[in-house]
Amino acid sequence: MADEVKIAVYENGELSVPVKGGNCDEAVLALPLDRLLVKVVKVPEAEREDICGFLTDIFKKISPYPDESIKVSYETVRETEDGPVVLAAALPEGSTDDIAETLDRAGLNVTRVDSLALGVLRVAWSCLGIASDMSRRVVLIAGNSCVSLFVLDGDCPAVVRAVSNGSDLKREIMLSLVEADSLAGPAELREIIVLGDGLDCSGIGLAPARTIDASSIDPLAGIAERAADPSSLNALPESWRDVLEESRFKSKFKKIAAAALAVWVAMLAVIIGVPEYYAAKTADQNEIIRRNNKRFRDVQKKMEQVKAVQNVSNHDLGALETLRVVASAMPDGLVLSRWNFKRGDVLTFTGTSEAGNHQRVYDFKDKLSSVKLSQISGLETDAEINYFTRVELPHGVATRGAKASFDIECDFKQPEEDD
Repeated sequence: MADEVKIAVYENGELSVPVKGGNCDEAVLALPLDRLLVKVVKVPEAEREDICGFLTDIFKKISPYPDESIKVSYETVRETEDGPVVLAAALPEGSTDDIAETLDRAGLNVTRVDSLALGVLRVAWSCLGIASDMSRRVVLIAGNSCVSLFVLDGDCPAVVRAVSNGSDLKREIMLSLVEADSLAGPAELREIIVLGDGLDCSGIGLAPARTIDASSIDPLAGIAERAADPSSLNALPESWRDVLEESRFKSKFKKIAAAALAVWVAMLAVIIGVPEYYAAKTADQNEIIRRNNKRFRDVQKKMEQVKAVQNVSNHDLGALETLRVVASAMPDGLVLSRWNFKRGDVLTFTGTSEAGNHQRVYDFKDKLSSVKLSQISGLETDAEINYFTRVELPHGVATRGAKASFDIECDFKQPEEDD
């Protein structure tokens, strides 16, 4: 591990500096995967000249703070004839108040933001045994705050996700495999590899499971290696980058002032006063930046932020689960002809009822209205929560020839309350 690299780890609300790396106040910050937005993206060849712009548009759609500017970083994991495949990550500034306050108290400036899971994967790579094998594998890395899930096609990641501790691993793996099929095409799952203790995959049954002892794997060594690699991603937010540049300028200024102090003794008071004044002004400006960011987020609609976060993390309201709910409620004699699903927003679809049976349509609508979230999530606490917040026939039921046609709208969003 490079001695000059200072590494700080923020996990479960606590900051530690396990690798001191010198006396400077700059450090690489390693975060659990659930504190970052991470996605594997296949970039079209036509977008190669502006990959960051292409990725920014994608990440704004999945960010819990869509109105906030976001800094996306990436590293290329494979080159194809159709364009590069990249692993992209971002740290939304709207979710960093606790981290920023802790770093301020510790007096640390962050030069890089990386994922602990990627550090583990880099060090453990030789143990996975996939150097010359292009089969699909799932790698699970046990962590204190989440399980880091990787779907690998040979040596190339196809999916990278954070899974909450206690989640249904089989379901999360299946969802990840569906996402991998979408990115890289269908492939047979060869095995499931578990790094670390506490994860029992023997009963999943999707593929043979193999556990690797992670006691000798040092994720910080992987973080240090990645920090020395200029091609590795760096999820440092833009405002943190500005603060870092100001801090470096301040440090250079102090050195120049100290050198001038030895030459111009007569200007001692001025030379001492300027750095102190600049330090005070810099601290004030840093505090203004932090405070204004927080005030801006405080006045935003809290419920929209909460719903957006739930939308990102809740797979019970995903496309596959919604299709299953509708299919299980649909009686015989109905045929669907159009389907439009917007995650976390609305589902609309069109269909017909054989023999012009109107009542069958109304029964279908009532059955959808009565579906509870607990039927999908399996949680007793969801027993009183409707899966759809509203189910309507906006145009009623119309008879066309021998069939009855209908449109149904199903809302996922709760109606907004007046202040």
